[in-house]
Amino acid sequence: MSDEHTHPNLSAILSTDLRTFVDEIIHSDGGIEHFRELLSHEQLSTLENQRKLDLVFRAGVTFTRERDINNILNTTLNTARKLTNSDGGTIYIVNEVYADNPIDPGEIEDRHLLFKSMQNETMGTNLSGEDVMSMPPVPLDIDNQPNLNNVSAYCANTGKLLNFEDVYDAEGFDFSGTREYDKNSGYRSKSMLVIPLEDHENRIIGVLQLINRRGKDNQVFQFTKEDIELVQGVSFPASAAITTHRLIQEQQDLFNAFVTVLAQGLGEKSPHTFNHIRRVAALSEALSQSVSECGNGLYSNIEFNEDDMEEIRLAGWMHDIGKITTPEHIVGKQVKLQVVMDRFELIAERFNSKIKDYRIAMLEQQLAAYQRGEGEQVIKDFQDQCQLQTETLFKQFEELYQANTGGEFMAGEKVDNVKLLSELTVKQYVNINLVEDHGYNIVKGISLNRQPIPDQLLNEEERDLFLIQRGTLSDAERKIINDHADNSWRWLMALPFPRKQKRLPLYAGAHHEHLNGKGYPNQIPGEQMPIQARIIAIADVYEALLANDRPYKKPMKLSLALSILGDMVKNGALDGEVMKIFLQSGGYMRYAEEYLDSDQIDDVDINAWIADYYVEPTPLRK
Repeated sequence: MSDEHTHPNLSAILSTDLRTFVDEIIHSDGGIEHFRELLSHEQLSTLENQRKLDLVFRAGVTFTRERDINNILNTTLNTARKLTNSDGGTIYIVNEVYADNPIDPGEIEDRHLLFKSMQNETMGTNLSGEDVMSMPPVPLDIDNQPNLNNVSAYCANTGKLLNFEDVYDAEGFDFSGTREYDKNSGYRSKSMLVIPLEDHENRIIGVLQLINRRGKDNQVFQFTKEDIELVQGVSFPASAAITTHRLIQEQQDLFNAFVTVLAQGLGEKSPHTFNHIRRVAALSEALSQSVSECGNGLYSNIEFNEDDMEEIRLAGWMHDIGKITTPEHIVGKQVKLQVVMDRFELIAERFNSKIKDYRIAMLEQQLAAYQRGEGEQVIKDFQDQCQLQTETLFKQFEELYQANTGGEFMAGEKVDNVKLLSELTVKQYVNINLVEDHGYNIVKGISLNRQPIPDQLLNEEERDLFLIQRGTLSDAERKIINDHADNSWRWLMALPFPRKQKRLPLYAGAHHEHLNGKGYPNQIPGEQMPIQARIIAIADVYEALLANDRPYKKPMKLSLALSILGDMVKNGALDGEVMKIFLQSGGYMRYAEEYLDSDQIDDVDINAWIADYYVEPTPLRK
């Protein structure tokens, strides 16, 4: 039975001619008073329809514009409640857990309904998001059979709508939990409407449950056919919005996972490269947050939203993607002579041969002295000479071993030692024919020399490698390393990023560009360097200097790393304002405490650093 008093339809009366209309007023019970009542009721009905239309319109706007799934769900439930004047309601979302089965990756291990939004005016309840995550999920299957005892699970499993006048009188369903809640809270659950939420493929994605439809004086009535139609009118676009959000989120999750897997693939051949990538991503995000929260200085007007932060994070993860094709023996080159393998071992064999040459020469000289009848002293002199040559050569060999380790500079005496040794020769009894094939030196033939021929103790390539002044990379190898930035740039530019991430390739690919236009690969002038690229550039250098897992260098002190960064700021390479924010916000120390060895962290005077190194950067393009 309806809770509302039934009146003749005023619109029908007004549609008759005027005489009939007047007669209707005169002869009706109550006369003019009845007419006023009709008019009042029609006005209320019009206002109610307008209210409902406004609710539906506002919900539609939210479904179209809102990106937060919790807000979509809250709007759906709140709109459905207000359209039906329900006291409370709940929204559940179907959650499927897939089994970790490589043979059947689509196998569903568990299905259940998750509480996503819960409202009740009488109880003052309005929960969503994390507030309802602690609520136990509703299982959709029990003992491998569909759960049909719980009304929400029944609705999700069958897709059927349920409408109860009084849940206490309902048969076939377990409302013991509802009764227990009512007993403890003093609430009285009565009428209930349970509607499935379906996606575009008619799959159940959730359940909308309304409780206690209220009429005048807060009396509770059963939900009407009109209520059901109104709720379904809202649930359909809500389901579409939820599905759209899910599909977008799934695509984002897939893309993010793909990016992470690529980085992990790099980690398979170079663990420290993967560590570098993930730390640069984390540091770029943290530094961007500091810039966004800075309330003063040149960048006080910059504020990154959620999309901006996601773009920066992804750019950090993808900035070194070009290293996929960089040979590992170059990426992780520990010593100068490492070319696939450490060739110092081959040089050691040549030094062995050279020492043997000294001993052979000594024995030949001693034999000739015996034949000439010379005394024991001459024989001993040849032996002493051989011993001196051997000891001298070994000292030179030790210095050469030290020269194989990279550093920030190479002392002059080490340079002289390399050049001196490269002039020495060793006797070669076997000749090999070395040919370059597809970029590699391949032995294509061997022969025995009739007479031993002299061969360089250090060949030209080895000499040049030993003479590397800084680090372990030759100019050719450094170019291969530097090419990764160009690879990252080209590959990322070829990807069809969505509109809101169109500039991500620039942020990632420009991490080696300098504000003075002297960086690589494209020598971008400073005014064209966006703030995001400037942030990632600083994060990249900071992490590289302080990394304690590099096989080719020892961990650096914090103060030294900041001094190097300061020199780069003064030389116009890095953004001084971002560096100042990085230091003043304490971000540099938070990173150090999380990732560095304790003996790397020393005292840094931030004010002194700013006084010594700060230079106002090239302005950002407006």
